[in-house]
Amino acid sequence: MRAKESLLIVTYTENTLKSLMDQLTDIGLLEFFDISGLTIDDLEYAATRQCSLILVSSQIVYKMARPYLDNQTPHIITRRTINYARIGELLKISKGTNVYLVSDLKQSAEESISLLKEIGIELDFQPYFPQEPIDRTIQIAITPGEPQFIPDTIQKTYNIGSRLIDISTLVEIFNYFNISPFSSEIHLSARYVQSLVELSKELRNEIFKSRILQNTLDSVVQNIEDGVLVYNNHNELKAYNKTADEFLQIAQIRGNQQLENIPPAFYYAIRKLEVGQASFVEIEGTTFHMRKKRIMVDSEVHHTLILFRKAEDYQKIEYDYRSKAKQKNLMTRYRFDDIKTVSASVIDMLKIASRLAKSDSTVLILGETGTGKEVLGQAIHRDSFRRELPFVGVNFGAISESLMESELFGYEPGSFTGARKNGHVGMFEQAHLGSIFLDEIGDASPVIQNRLLRVIQERQIMRVGGDTLIPLDVRIIAATNKNFKRLIEEGLFREDLFYRLNVLPLRLLPLRERKEDIILLINLFSKEFQERLGRTPFVFTREAIQACENYDWPGNVRELRNVVEYVAHICEDKVHKEELPFGNARAHQPLVVVHQQEGLVEIHDDLLQKGFLEDMLCILTYLNREAVLSAGRDAMMDELREQGLLLTTHQLRYRQKVLNDHELIGIERGRAGSKITEKGRRFIELFSRSRC
Repeated sequence: MRAKESLLIVTYTENTLKSLMDQLTDIGLLEFFDISGLTIDDLEYAATRQCSLILVSSQIVYKMARPYLDNQTPHIITRRTINYARIGELLKISKGTNVYLVSDLKQSAEESISLLKEIGIELDFQPYFPQEPIDRTIQIAITPGEPQFIPDTIQKTYNIGSRLIDISTLVEIFNYFNISPFSSEIHLSARYVQSLVELSKELRNEIFKSRILQNTLDSVVQNIEDGVLVYNNHNELKAYNKTADEFLQIAQIRGNQQLENIPPAFYYAIRKLEVGQASFVEIEGTTFHMRKKRIMVDSEVHHTLILFRKAEDYQKIEYDYRSKAKQKNLMTRYRFDDIKTVSASVIDMLKIASRLAKSDSTVLILGETGTGKEVLGQAIHRDSFRRELPFVGVNFGAISESLMESELFGYEPGSFTGARKNGHVGMFEQAHLGSIFLDEIGDASPVIQNRLLRVIQERQIMRVGGDTLIPLDVRIIAATNKNFKRLIEEGLFREDLFYRLNVLPLRLLPLRERKEDIILLINLFSKEFQERLGRTPFVFTREAIQACENYDWPGNVRELRNVVEYVAHICEDKVHKEELPFGNARAHQPLVVVHQQEGLVEIHDDLLQKGFLEDMLCILTYLNREAVLSAGRDAMMDELREQGLLLTTHQLRYRQKVLNDHELIGIERGRAGSKITEKGRRFIELFSRSRC
């Protein structure tokens, strides 16, 4: 094993020294180097000759330290970077605000200002350091870990923590000692990134929220049916949606997308349009309804928004409204976008269904109860050229055989006792020029099957009690949860009718074959019932989700929705496995060992990924000894050191926190120390190693 080299860190203040020492410890450099540190004040009385390498925090500190350094000992001046975890609060300060950047030295303050400006913090920075005259008009101070130098006149302080050592300096240290920093043993980049990830959770959350907001806004813009156009004060196009692109061909503009590069007639109309006024504008023979709005930021015009739409669309909206008011039962509700899935198989099926929707041939949808056959049928109609025309649904399992014929084909006046005086228009006639959805077609009686076969062949019907053939132009979409092969073998379904229906077949997977969709659907349904019931948000625990994933779901998506609706009524903020209303859910679960049920496998994988697994097993093994009821940190460090595991106080504290978070140990208050839990004992029983 390579003998450890020695590093000496030299800084101006104790705060900076502590920060850099903590960073190198977190990254794990104590495994490879003996690290010590001194401030400038301590350097005069210390010997530096025994060091292998001196790490100096900045160029100005090196000038101060140079008289006291041994000329034979090499040195590296660190490159430093901002602690990004601490800058989230700075984003809340108004752009251009006059602020102090407070540091121990002028050069350090100026370096920090430069780094903050590089990452987009747009403030009016003034460097401040000891002995600098105070500007009493400045009320806000930002400091990289040196709050002791902030003047008393400051009203608000933001401490962003000491600047950290950049990874390029760490690479330079390893290269100096001829150690490959990216070898499988060192993994410096992974250690550094992991350290930054731990440090930057807060900022990462801010960025995550920002991305969600941006994605949401983009989605809203793209789903607005009006044309949307956004340009800045330099007439640069910054956003537009698909509707705007269809009219203006913006995507085809080469080079800079400037407003003046859109079709001249539109550009002229936009220039002449009054702000805040909705106007009807005629452009090349087409009348558009247009609006112009200013987007203000900090009382200044930031962007301009243009919304436009064909005037005839508003006439069509009015017509559709009147038509739908009369024929609510003849309209579709669902599109392909309403079928939510992350299953690759379902996504592929939907792509095929979208292509089949453009055809006029008969579609047969096969799927178990509750898989969403009617939703898919409506989506196919909605994506076809018949989308503006009626969609009529017929459920053969819901209408009695005696009524089915008259409901499907209608009847003439006086056809039978109780018939309407003016007769009745059947469902096929109502669907003329549109689509008819024959749900649960496998339940159709032999008589109805015979008549359906004739309708499909001849494309005409005759009402009950009538003598006139009525021509039809209708697309047929059929669906069933039955096994047609078995029905035909048993003589319950006509084979020739089956082949008339089975032109464009589609199969909807049961939920047990697309379990990757379970979490997605739970989240969607949870949000739906949260809003419908006006209740607080609720989430499924990991154990509840696992129970859902192990359940067979004989009722498929419909049953899952019912389960979510049930727990939405009875649960608090979390849904536990015991609250799920599965009649015999455990009978559907595969055999799972208790360790998997408790998430021990996941904990093992998490610790392995962090690189802590062997350390954790040693700690747990020590705490599991009969003689050890509980142990304080000092006693634990001594024992682990005898086992060959060298940890700093900071490292041990962090490992204890991780074990406590996973409920493998409990940390008592005061001097009681740490104690292993029953879960921790089961963990080491499962994953014990010979090392400890």
